[in-house]
Amino acid sequence: MFETIEASIKPLTLNSKILDAAYELYLQAPQDSYPVIDLHTLSQQTGKSLLSCRNEIVEANKIGRFPNCALKS
Repeated sequence: MFETIEASIKPLTLNSKILDAAYELYLQAPQDSYPVIDLHTLSQQTGKSLLSCRNEIVEANKIGRFPNCALKS
């Protein structure tokens, strides 16, 4: 039961500004094997730290977003 509640609440606690910008970078990346999200670009676009950007993407990946992506710093 708690897993279901956590899966429902977790997306609401993630930073949508970072995730929206990351999604744009994800879509722009070549889709050959692993789309690369550049954390420096994401940080500049959002005004958030590299670590914050990384952590948001990792957490989103745990709930199924950004499948098969790679992060570049």
